Amino acid sequence: MKYFIKRLLRTIPIVIGVTLITFSLIYLSPSDPAHMHFHQAGAPATEEMLEQFRHEHHLDEPFFIQYQNWWVSFLKGDLGTSYQDGRPVFEKLMKAAPYTISIAINSMVLTLVISLPLGIYCAYRKQSRLAKLIDAITQVGISIPTFIIGLLLLYLFTSVFHIFSVLPKDNTGVIMPSLTIMLGMSFRYIKQIQKIASHELEKDYIRGLRARGIGTVSILFHTVLRSAMVEVITLTAVSFGSLLSGVALIETIFNWPGLGKLLIDAVISKDIPIIQGVVVWLVLAYVMINLVADVFYGIFDPRIRLGGDSHEA
Repeated sequence: MKYFIKRLLRTIPIVIGVTLITFSLIYLSPSDPAHMHFHQAGAPATEEMLEQFRHEHHLDEPFFIQYQNWWVSFLKGDLGTSYQDGRPVFEKLMKAAPYTISIAINSMVLTLVISLPLGIYCAYRKQSRLAKLIDAITQVGISIPTFIIGLLLLYLFTSVFHIFSVLPKDNTGVIMPSLTIMLGMSFRYIKQIQKIASHELEKDYIRGLRARGIGTVSILFHTVLRSAMVEVITLTAVSFGSLLSGVALIETIFNWPGLGKLLIDAVISKDIPIIQGVVVWLVLAYVMINLVADVFYGIFDPRIRLGGDSHEA
């Protein structure tokens, strides 16, 4: 328990640093939230209307006063209201978060289901034709940006095969963005898992297991996989944290109303409360995922103890 409290306390300066940098970049941006608000509303604004908007949202106050006011509201559990529609930021985050979480979970599960067996197979049968074919595909796939994969899938499944509609519809809307992210991550994961498994297969204890008559399947999917899981958990934690923060380009391409799209729209309109709310979500998501990963480290490798020397190393 002390370890988790210690980790949570360490996040305080991180949250302060990230929100301060974000707030500074938004503040230094040449665009004016008041002008953006009335422009997007399609209403002409007089100077009096602009000044009233700035005064209502404390935009006419000095930088550190604005930042201090945001922190005071945040500590009271209030993330503020959106400049664009006046809705509470927390409400908009809670509406967008399930969409992003659904993509993150689906794409992460699919990635592991595909990458783990293929990566281990390529490590064990390096010279086989199938392993060489998988290696060639992953080499090409790694060089293709994920949003290009998304555009290709969008064209194939909507314009060529007409399987899905361009706009998200019912529960099928999650399939396209999940497949896109899964493919982008699987190319990298297969190579990483192959490298980890190859290194593990070269160790002396593997030869000892084979000499004792232990079957290949048991060695690969019990011993090697279990030994490699610490590094796989690290990869998964980093990737899942990124996914929970919202994959902005992918969500924008597929018009998926998740946190990434919410953030892009907020940046365009300079909606400071929304941007800060998404940033706080990002930091907290990474912290919680890292804490969960620490627990799994100890499960798959008993030598690791939370807060112990081996863990810190």
